[in-house]
Amino acid sequence: MILKKFDYKALNNLDITASMNDKLNQIYEFKGRLSATPITYKEALDHLVNVAKVQSTDASNRIEGIYTSNTRLKQLVHQKTRPRNRSEAEIAGYRDVLALIHEQYAYIPINSSSILTLHKRLFGYTNSTWGGQFKDSDNQIITKYADGRQEVRFQPPAAYLTPKLVQELCINYNLAVDQQTFSPLILLGAFIFDFVSIHPFRDGNGRMSRLLMLLTMYQAQLNVGKYISLENLIEKTKQSYYEVLKQSSLNWQNNQNDYAPFLDYFLGVILQAYRNLNDRLNLVQDKPVSAADLILKTLTQELKPLSRSELTALIPQYSDITIKRALSELKKSHRVKLIGKGRSSKYILKN
Repeated sequence: MILKKFDYKALNNLDITASMNDKLNQIYEFKGRLSATPITYKEALDHLVNVAKVQSTDASNRIEGIYTSNTRLKQLVHQKTRPRNRSEAEIAGYRDVLALIHEQYAYIPINSSSILTLHKRLFGYTNSTWGGQFKDSDNQIITKYADGRQEVRFQPPAAYLTPKLVQELCINYNLAVDQQTFSPLILLGAFIFDFVSIHPFRDGNGRMSRLLMLLTMYQAQLNVGKYISLENLIEKTKQSYYEVLKQSSLNWQNNQNDYAPFLDYFLGVILQAYRNLNDRLNLVQDKPVSAADLILKTLTQELKPLSRSELTALIPQYSDITIKRALSELKKSHRVKLIGKGRSSKYILKN
């Protein structure tokens, strides 16, 4: 039997493709440009933080089939209510771990102890007895498609190997970061992929991987996930996410897998997040425009129906209440139209 090794010096002779290199260059260019954001943008940035918290909590759980109403979601994220059921308990747990990472990332080492503690908090509001414990039975990684089909994508290592594998993964990742064997984004992307492949828990592996993604990015001084929900971008490209996971999983157990498909996708998500943040801040730079005019401009540019929460995320100058009021006025003046009901309700321009 070949034991899995985590060779973070070479990453199985990873070839950094032209596509990956171009994305890395653009990401660091955006990072440098946005690091000089004027202090006068603080209100807009604070708004983006609040929107990202809601979107991240919502999207990461929805990927796993866990959700609640928009109203309940916002109340839970802002701690204005208590969980009513299992789904809301898991949403509240994600909210707490997300907040901990946002506030204390510099003090959370990448090791087995931290990972177990974060997992325990993830399930802190549930009746689960296995939160904070590695799996005690073998499991499978199953991809669920929109049409109801399910497919076994990967067979993770046996449960008894899990503690040692997680420990070795963390040791090799930290050593590679210290030695700068690759760009930090390449290393943390590979770390997230290997963590998912180990699949160390009975439940919560996907959510933990996305929380660890945010944590390692913060520690690499890449804080775009604070303002733009990475989880939301992954949910929007969920099919591609599953496909690259499958491609990079081939021969993983034999230490011959190709990290490139996953890393190229991952870098694309990070680049899109920086582009989105840049676009939001460019809106703030423009001369003052009313909320109603910005709504009309955004609907024109996006070329698709948008929900109120999406409009709030795209227009950082104004609060959700202001956007709600402006939409009401635009409806009364017959300039926009509401389509759909409940969570599916969206606004379009009215001809």
